[in-house]
Amino acid sequence: MAHINFISDLKEVITQKLSRLGHPPAPQEDIDTLLRRSLNLARRVPPIIVWTVKQSKDLAIKSLLPEIRLGLEQFIKKAESGQNLKPHLSKKSDDADYKDLMFYDWKVFHFHLGTNSNPNHNAFVKRTGDLLFAIADSNTARMYLIDIHPHGGGFTNQNLLRIVKDNWAEILAPHTLNRVIDLPCKWSDNDIDSLRKAGITPMLQISDGPVLGSMGGGITTAGTSRLNIMDADSIKTDVRKLQELFTDPTEGVAAYFKSTYGKNWEDLKFKVKSFETPMEIEEMTTGKVVPFTYLSIPLANLLTQLEELRQEEDS
Repeated sequence: MAHINFISDLKEVITQKLSRLGHPPAPQEDIDTLLRRSLNLARRVPPIIVWTVKQSKDLAIKSLLPEIRLGLEQFIKKAESGQNLKPHLSKKSDDADYKDLMFYDWKVFHFHLGTNSNPNHNAFVKRTGDLLFAIADSNTARMYLIDIHPHGGGFTNQNLLRIVKDNWAEILAPHTLNRVIDLPCKWSDNDIDSLRKAGITPMLQISDGPVLGSMGGGITTAGTSRLNIMDADSIKTDVRKLQELFTDPTEGVAAYFKSTYGKNWEDLKFKVKSFETPMEIEEMTTGKVVPFTYLSIPLANLLTQLEELRQEEDS
């Protein structure tokens, strides 16, 4: 059997990308940990695209302090012109291990609305007590601005879900538990905070509305993202299937190297040089690079997001 270990190659690629972003993994970190940290880092930053911005009726008529109104106007201009929105995020967005419980539960971003750079951290805007809460759907390039709310209590404020229901009910439809008519217990905002910190994702019933599951995939008992765990598992499964497909005799890889280079299968050593599509797999003893067309959606998305983060850091 040829020497081939695509999971090991994936670990090396992810390690390189994390290191370039300033998050070098510890030597003992396994592929599961690396993938989960990478996903956690990547998906908490909106991509740099031209967003179609939609404001809720509640936000459009809201009375705001002049500096917050100006910050909102500048934020919208940046989003609609495809500028980097990371400076408006929490400074903890640079931490691959930061647990953003609201995002894991509701998939809602929170943005600061400062109009100048943070004097203590130039990569971010000045922090504001009032935060903008929004949903960013990169698949449709639509950003839904829900409401502006003070930092205290904003992260569990169920009124945000009511606003989403009243303005864009279609966002909630995939997460509605249609067979659940009512809940015996109505959680308060403080209850939600306690449950999240305990690693419990509560089902919620919106006032005069449906019962919802988690829009963000949910929280584990360790306080991490369930979605990150599922996507990490999916990526590993895809890479293992790729290796099986690549080594399948019907693909003719062994026959090619035998006829072209006179190499026996057991003497070959393969290494994935790039997991981008098409993948590049090098046979190390001959230097031959074999292009291989294979697409793993979660992996492709992760690699794209990590590359965008690197470009942001370099800009």
